[in-house]
Amino acid sequence: MDLNIIKRKIAKISIENWNKSFGGTASSEIANKIEIDNSIVMGAMEDLVAENYGTINANVELSQISIDSETREFEFTPIKVHIYFPSKQMLEEFFYSSDLVRKSIPEYKKRLYLGAHQLSQVLFDESVLARYFDYPEYYELNDSRSGGHIYICSEETPEERYIHVRHGRKTLANGKSAIVAIYKDLANMSEFEQRYWHSHELNIHELDFLPNDEAYEKFFNRNYEGAWVNYTDELSDLTNNLESLNSLFENKIFNKVQNIYCRPPVENTQKSYFDSCSELFKLVGPDNINQKTLKDFLRKNKGCLDKDFVYESGRDISKLELLGLFEEKIRSSKKLTKAVRLLQKDRTEADHKIIESKIARENLSEQFFNHVEEINANIKEIIEKIKNPL
Repeated sequence: MDLNIIKRKIAKISIENWNKSFGGTASSEIANKIEIDNSIVMGAMEDLVAENYGTINANVELSQISIDSETREFEFTPIKVHIYFPSKQMLEEFFYSSDLVRKSIPEYKKRLYLGAHQLSQVLFDESVLARYFDYPEYYELNDSRSGGHIYICSEETPEERYIHVRHGRKTLANGKSAIVAIYKDLANMSEFEQRYWHSHELNIHELDFLPNDEAYEKFFNRNYEGAWVNYTDELSDLTNNLESLNSLFENKIFNKVQNIYCRPPVENTQKSYFDSCSELFKLVGPDNINQKTLKDFLRKNKGCLDKDFVYESGRDISKLELLGLFEEKIRSSKKLTKAVRLLQKDRTEADHKIIESKIARENLSEQFFNHVEEINANIKEIIEKIKNPL
């Protein structure tokens, strides 16, 4: 068979396969289809690569499976093949000359047809997550410094809202954070969701990234290297720590241990940041503290009297001052009380001032996670003091 005909057949079959699976084609498959030797197809593929018509994963070792007609047993024969990928130019020319161009193909699936790699990444503004936080009845959203996932969570979720995406967080050189998603997940979203994500897309070529980004490396290692990596999920850790602390008392210290509206800022603005602090404050602030539990503990275990719980005027001390007294009596550092007061300041900004939605220079998601991280460390210290009193 003429070499040029072989190359045309390689191009035709590989493009057809790409449009079905968005992956490469083994030389052995093409050899079987056009009934020539695998080595000839491998040579023709090398010629195509030299002419800039695609790329190959060279000399991949596979096993050909056959069945013995008499014993009906499987036989595995080692074989060396090239895996061929048509070039973007070839895929674009085919796309715009075929019926595909007249079909309503969603944005990210269209990009796969045009040659985007399934495992390549696309970057988005943090605000892309807002919809999923706002509709907890439709979506399950897990988010952390490294990222997480977004799934539909209910049979009541409209079909047009279908989504199953892994997302990461990547720190930019200016300290801000961007959301990362993988083409394969994006292309599998509903058209409705793809339009939404496309409206929040960033131009990766205009961005500079922070080197040695440990949080992003966890996302990469989990999703590309197959590593068994647990993200540090500060908000889930907070729930667990509050539950652990509550379990040490007959009645709870913190009435609620979870707030589905507590989330990192979805925009890098002071307003979004203060709103997040306000929701966090609802978990660790005075309105969620059971002062009876603290007073009962202090009376029973630390010899406190009723007079210790009032000012000289006879008015009850505040719940935060009671928390501070509790920390003092168990010989903790009172860091939790200080952290809650600091959080209260940001929460007050949200509740009592009109804040403009200007983009901040600093990374406010990181500031929020630092708040949660500090509170977690403080609660752990209290747990340790209760379990192992001096």
